[in-house]
Amino acid sequence: MEQNRQVRVVKRDQQGRAGNPAQALGGTVGAPTEREVKAVITGWVREHRERSEEQRHMLAAVFGGVRLQPTV
Repeated sequence: MEQNRQVRVVKRDQQGRAGNPAQALGGTVGAPTEREVKAVITGWVREHRERSEEQRHMLAAVFGGVRLQPTV
């Protein structure tokens, strides 16, 4: 279901000493390439579709045996 993702931890004292979060990480941060942006957005879309499908299944299971009574 969910994949493990790499998490980068930046401690406050490292960030404060460098003055710039990019410098605190030990490198420069450049603009992402088109391929990187496309991969990230594709991942977001895939995750959104998976979550939407899971929600549909859960709601169908919850409301599957329920008959709603109209209030008049």
